[in-house]
Amino acid sequence: MNTEIISLVIAGLGFLASIYYSSKSAKKQNIEDAVEHAKSDTRIITKLDTIQSDVRDTSKNVDKLREEIKEHGNRIVAVEQSTKSAHHRIDEIVKLHNRCCGEIPGQRYIEPDYLKKWGERKEEND
Repeated sequence: MNTEIISLVIAGLGFLASIYYSSKSAKKQNIEDAVEHAKSDTRIITKLDTIQSDVRDTSKNVDKLREEIKEHGNRIVAVEQSTKSAHHRIDEIVKLHNRCCGEIPGQRYIEPDYLKKWGERKEEND
């Protein structure tokens, strides 16, 4: 009977020791997993912050480009108006040249309608 009790006690102690060490090992593994998870999360958060910063910079650049495009649009309108005005003046100069000196040989000039009306008004005033 002594042998049986000793065997049971040893078996019970072995069982308790295995439970203790497996619990301790599981806790250690959980801690290591938590540390790895925290490192991974930190890397991800850092990368997301970098991406967010890049997106902000890109958005600012796009806004600047939009403003420049608006400014260029306004400048184009002004240049078109100036060009139109210059063409009108050139047409008037050519018309006056043709009236006073005659047409340039080999070059045919067709007087625009707006100049014909202008010439009629000038002739009426004279």
